Amino acid sequence: MGHHALIILPFALILQFKPADMERALTLARWPTSDAERARFHQRYQFTVNGRTFEYFAVQRIEVITEFRRLVLIAQEHVRMNDLFGRGGLRDVEEAMAPGRGRLSIVIHLTFDPAKYITGVPEVKLAMDGSTMLLPTDLTSAGVYGGGDQPVLIGARVEAVFDAPSVGQEMRRVSVYREMNEIARVPIEFAKLE
Repeated sequence: MGHHALIILPFALILQFKPADMERALTLARWPTSDAERARFHQRYQFTVNGRTFEYFAVQRIEVITEFRRLVLIAQEHVRMNDLFGRGGLRDVEEAMAPGRGRLSIVIHLTFDPAKYITGVPEVKLAMDGSTMLLPTDLTSAGVYGGGDQPVLIGARVEAVFDAPSVGQEMRRVSVYREMNEIARVPIEFAKLE
């Protein structure tokens, strides 16, 4: 059985990148791929939560950034800059991918309730369960500001990095915790993501 079963799936978390995977990611980011096709691709990686407000914040959505999707996002940024990224061979593509090799990110988008007292970006924790319990290898957070001239803290972006091979091709529940309280939970079928 082994790895041969993975090839049959229309989508599967890519753990060993081949030039064809890189070319496919570049094609997704560029013309002639339409904005609608790109939006459909990215939608598979976004999970709306709209959780209840806890203290002064709520989990709005959870997003998955696999190595493949990260490359599509990097390539889209290069398309916006109108440069030659990935057009003269794949060396620059491989270099751009290097920092994210073997890493899968779960990004939590928090929204803040302006009627409540906001004390800054809250400390939240993440875990993934499935055949094994996984904790992130790295966690970073940043405030999201709105309000023009007088920037106001309106939310936060928390990124948890996991070891991609450990996540594997299975259904896992991603749980978000504040202190010991689970404030959001989303089941994600990683075999359906690339």
